[in-house]
Amino acid sequence: LLLVSLLLAPCAAEEGGSATQPRLRPAFSTRLSTYSIKTAAEKLGRRDWSELTQGNKIVLPQRVLSQLQGRSLPYTQFQICNPECKQQRLYTGPLDFCAADGECYLPAWMMRQLKLKEGGTLSVATAQFPSGVFARFQPHSSDFLDVSNHYYLLLKTLDHFACLTAGSTIRVTDGSRTHLLDVLEVRGKPGQSDASRGRAIDLTMVELEVDIRPPKDQQQPKKP
Repeated sequence: LLLVSLLLAPCAAEEGGSATQPRLRPAFSTRLSTYSIKTAAEKLGRRDWSELTQGNKIVLPQRVLSQLQGRSLPYTQFQICNPECKQQRLYTGPLDFCAADGECYLPAWMMRQLKLKEGGTLSVATAQFPSGVFARFQPHSSDFLDVSNHYYLLLKTLDHFACLTAGSTIRVTDGSRTHLLDVLEVRGKPGQSDASRGRAIDLTMVELEVDIRPPKDQQQPKKP
């Protein structure tokens, strides 16, 4: 359940203190072969798996869960990246722990952001980030604002997300079109541990303030 308060007017960005914390070494990490959730669903006959209802959650092997439980480590927050392209790191949570051993399933749009192809290697590690209190988005196109009750559409999409990563792009579908929104900023609950250094927030049972900035195609060009 995601409880949301909407900010209808833009507000100034605030610097979070967690962004200055040193990066902590993950307590657990592994590498897995990656396949899109669509490919895995077709192969395994899982009609309940869909990119629309999966949000940004991933499916991991049972072995990963067993290893984490055996070491008394949490298993609700993860970070993922392409070992060949480490500039982009996404934060996520588990949809299930039933993938084939050595494999991981995630939405195709996340694979594209990580520059991963079917069967590519994904680095998966545990993570630690706070419950979210604020998120700022920017649509790529003004078409998103033309959607009736676009705020509600965004919030319904976030209901399926485990977390948000600042600097990433999410997809919002209205049934006929897919809209891209950049995650410009996130803020977590003060006082909670944050190994992401201000880059990720958890969306589990949170009251989230949401701000939508003017779309990219409405921005005034910068003067030379």
